[in-house]
Amino acid sequence: VEGVAVPVAGHDGIRLSAAPDLHAAARPPAPRVAGDLRISAFNLENLFNGDGRGGGFPTPRGARTLAEYQAQQAKLVETIHALNPDVAALMELENDGYGPDSTLADLVAALDRADAASGGPQDWRYAAPCRQTCPPREAGSCKDACAASTRGPGDDQIRVGLIYRGQRVAARGPAATLQQGPFGPLARVPMAQAFNAIGADRKPGPAFVVVANHFKSKGCGKNASGADKDHGDGASCWNAARSESSRRLDAWLKTDPTGSGGELTMIVGDLNAHAQEQPLRELYADGWQDAFAVAKVESPYSYVYDGELGRLDHALLSPALAARLRGAVEWHTNADEPESAGYRNGGAGPWRSSDHDPVLLGFDLMPR
Repeated sequence: VEGVAVPVAGHDGIRLSAAPDLHAAARPPAPRVAGDLRISAFNLENLFNGDGRGGGFPTPRGARTLAEYQAQQAKLVETIHALNPDVAALMELENDGYGPDSTLADLVAALDRADAASGGPQDWRYAAPCRQTCPPREAGSCKDACAASTRGPGDDQIRVGLIYRGQRVAARGPAATLQQGPFGPLARVPMAQAFNAIGADRKPGPAFVVVANHFKSKGCGKNASGADKDHGDGASCWNAARSESSRRLDAWLKTDPTGSGGELTMIVGDLNAHAQEQPLRELYADGWQDAFAVAKVESPYSYVYDGELGRLDHALLSPALAARLRGAVEWHTNADEPESAGYRNGGAGPWRSSDHDPVLLGFDLMPR
């Protein structure tokens, strides 16, 4: 098909002489990675469940109706269920606590229902910065127990979260959070949780730490100023804040906030910076290793903006953990899909369940 070059909405475009014959690309099956333990990271694109009892719609950032929420959750559950991670770091969850009506608890319950339908173990759990259960002897006086008013981490409308398979890994104590500098006013507050993989004889593997993150977006808004303004270098706004987030995150993790006492730590999530931008370079300089570079993955991408592929979703590993990496992959269920495949337009399956592709990593972390 021939065409004529013409400007379209301020960009270069082509006016075709005839309608093209388009063929949809094949959709990729759920990926698999080597290793004995799988860890995923996934931006859920504003998963809000209203009041948790069927009302409270439209939500501030997510579904506009209960039917939309149910369709959104179904697509996300299908994605996570197909990836089958042992631990998953999540971004853009509604910040509505840890009780039975919370979006997080609702997601875990939906994952268990998906397990039940396929004969799975139904053992999904979620991490929290407080104790979710207490021994009977402490009933009524349990220190650090989750109060009904507990939210967070942070006060943003959205938060990060961590879910895991209770038969495959055990959480070591409550999660740790960092609320200082950009974390809270700008970036979402990070959450770190220590785990042990559980062997067949219940023998624990080495402690490892997963840190869920969601740095400040590139959107300029009205308040970006000084070093955080758009300087025309491709980083857009808030690059200085994201770089400070990287430095503070590294310094915090060096204090072993979870008390794991180990050297197996990963930083995962939506850092809103591409792999060679300053926030990532800060972390590389501090010794963190890009899992996709370690796994020798060529041209990874997880996000499309204005027709251009990029990678905002990262997995950075401590050197000791990088030595245990056995595979890294993105499942291109979203970046390659049109918005019409999403839940608001009735699209079925895991396709366009979010605007970010999920990341899946494989490690050797089971006890030997």
